[in-house]
Amino acid sequence: MSENNKLIFLDVDATLYSKEQRLVPESTIKAIHEAQENGHKVLINTGRPLVYFEKEILDIGCDGYLCSNGVHILLDGETIYHKTVPKTVVEQIKRICEENNIYGTFEGEKCSYFRDHNVDFHPHYGFMITAFDLAPYMAHEFTWDHVENPDKGTGLTYVADHLNISTDDCYAFGDSNNDISMFKAAGHGIAMGNACDELKEIAEYVTDSVNDDGIYHAFEHYHLI
Repeated sequence: MSENNKLIFLDVDATLYSKEQRLVPESTIKAIHEAQENGHKVLINTGRPLVYFEKEILDIGCDGYLCSNGVHILLDGETIYHKTVPKTVVEQIKRICEENNIYGTFEGEKCSYFRDHNVDFHPHYGFMITAFDLAPYMAHEFTWDHVENPDKGTGLTYVADHLNISTDDCYAFGDSNNDISMFKAAGHGIAMGNACDELKEIAEYVTDSVNDDGIYHAFEHYHLI
């Protein structure tokens, strides 16, 4: 890449994708394509696994995808990083969940796995309460050392290093507090108009909301298009 080319990282929900309209705004798609024509790379950086991407997001033709908070990274159609939980640890978690009647999800590259159950999931607190009961097991039984702690920020840094691009030339777009690590890693953090206050406080620039052409306006502001 030329020294003038930039890396642009976009969160998905409420940044790239409008939850209210259930689509990617046309102005956002236009901005992405114009930025690519100018030599910049546009990448999705999300907590979602790749299997949860809507077809219309994949059809945009972004240059890369940082999935599951940085544990699975694809660039130009090739996987360049993939951090998985060792099978032995998965088996330990599965056993402890079964012994304690805990129902959760195992997230994979191609699908998610649910244990058979006949209970109702509480939208916010059900699993959190049960997780406290699991804490004594977590402290003593798991021996997996996960030093890297991947997140959106480490994913961004990994891609920048891979392409030999300074993080000063990275632009991160987001709306929620799980985008904070990405903002801290990038030279430029741009919060959507609909973003949470915590993210707006650390943003270099606050653009319009996802429904009001926020991505396009920010790309114009930074002369990416």
